[in-house]
Amino acid sequence: IGRYYASEEYISHSNTRKGFVASAYQRVRAHALRKKVDLVKRLQPKGRVLDVGCGTGEFLAELKQNQYLVQGVEPEVKAREQAIANHALSVLPKLQLVEAREQFQVITLWHVLEHLHDLRGSMKQLFARTAEDGVLMIAVPDRGSWDSDHYGENWAAYDVPRHLWHFRQQDVRRLLHEHGFELMESRRMPFDAFYIAILSERYRGHSLPVALVLALLKGAWSNLVALTTGRPTSSTLYIARKVRV
Repeated sequence: IGRYYASEEYISHSNTRKGFVASAYQRVRAHALRKKVDLVKRLQPKGRVLDVGCGTGEFLAELKQNQYLVQGVEPEVKAREQAIANHALSVLPKLQLVEAREQFQVITLWHVLEHLHDLRGSMKQLFARTAEDGVLMIAVPDRGSWDSDHYGENWAAYDVPRHLWHFRQQDVRRLLHEHGFELMESRRMPFDAFYIAILSERYRGHSLPVALVLALLKGAWSNLVALTTGRPTSSTLYIARKVRV
């Protein structure tokens, strides 16, 4: 399955700005990066952070500049090499290679859980590496969103074959509870609706200009539905604390 991650179209594992979609993605990612770092600082002002699926390492690099001790995990070779070369980070290819005795105050998975082949085994490993009262942050696409229903099989967040799991909120809550974590809060991720809508409209066969216009309208509508009805947005961030030792 690794060849699907090496695709030039898989821009989350690159820093390319070629083309409008990639350029817009990188701009939004930079904004989201600042918000992620601010959130970590609010939850844990200092300590050790493990980012599973760290990609090219920008999130960890920013945390490192803020005096956190950081460790990355990234299986994709080129992304891992970029993270090490560009940011002098420690990045391992597998979660299993992170010593279980190493305890982290914060562990993050930004759109990674849905890629894991051994879901429950990985959750056990995450639990073992989370410090007592440590925080686990998981962001995943939400198949309970309006845009999931609207696009059906063309919903880009299904991302077959890279995405192996597709979650609703109750699924993630159950998974956390079963593996020793207590959900503290869940947050909407409104920017994701626009990006997913662009890709979904392209899957429907629309040209890029048409896809952009439709995505702007439908992304906004998906977020409005979430605000007015309580439905989730295209993606949801879950923040949980380790409670069972």
